[in-house]
Amino acid sequence: MVTILKMRRKEVKIINVLLILSVLLITYDFIYGQDEIGTGDSTQSVEIYLIDNYVKSEREKILILSWMTDVPVKSKIEIENADTFTVSDTLSEYHQIQIDLSNYTFSREENPMKIILELHDGTIIVNEDYTFTVPLNKTHELQQTQKTTSASSTQYLYNFLGGLVLWFLPSPTLFVQNSNINFGLIKDFPLLNFGSSSAFKSFPYFYLFAGYSHYNHGNPGNAFRFGGRFLYEVENLRHFLSLGILGFTNFKGANGYAFDAGFSFLKILRTFELYTNYSYNYLPSSKQNYHTISLGLFTSSFSINMNL
Repeated sequence: MVTILKMRRKEVKIINVLLILSVLLITYDFIYGQDEIGTGDSTQSVEIYLIDNYVKSEREKILILSWMTDVPVKSKIEIENADTFTVSDTLSEYHQIQIDLSNYTFSREENPMKIILELHDGTIIVNEDYTFTVPLNKTHELQQTQKTTSASSTQYLYNFLGGLVLWFLPSPTLFVQNSNINFGLIKDFPLLNFGSSSAFKSFPYFYLFAGYSHYNHGNPGNAFRFGGRFLYEVENLRHFLSLGILGFTNFKGANGYAFDAGFSFLKILRTFELYTNYSYNYLPSSKQNYHTISLGLFTSSFSINMNL
């Protein structure tokens, strides 16, 4: 009998311990759950069932929105570059609003919006995975396109005229003859270029040119020039080395030929190469020679280009 009583006492103790543990677990879960909702933890969520989401028309920019939630909440809509609109200021499961967008400007058709929900305890939940489509004014788009095209055409014209001015710009030159140094001008116009269609080649391999020269106190003082130059492109630098041969005449008996060499070192307006050039010139009839050092601009944009 005593043994049975002892066993019953043990069972009662075990049952009491289990009851106490159960109460503690329930209390802990309740307190934790209350803290979780009150702090607005990211685990708190509300299901949104979107019903309507469209703009009436291009002329009448009225955004129609409606949705349902699985629990009663208050709600707002926040539209980027517009405003925040209250949808429901009382707890509800059904939410509907019409928003006039005619006073707002949208640069794109697809625009983001946020659905902001508030639970009964003040917890705020923000849903950012929503967009709406605004039909843009095609006439306005056409006008903007025309303005852009007009601006581009004007810019192209300015660039073309600026390029022509640089193309006709003569090269300042130092003229050295019989130990005398004078100044002059040289201008060579590339006429026919032989190059490659490779995207890695910026310059022709060879080009023919015609031009003129004017030297103060030189012999000849003015001359017509015609010749050709080979260009070797330095790939890593995207500049060139040049070797040329040419003939010149003043159409009055002063005829000669010349050899020159040069290199480019600076790109201007993405089209022109600034280069320096040395030339040795010889006149067989008078057995005279002279040297020139010039600074000029080269481009193949205004000449005939032939790809080999």
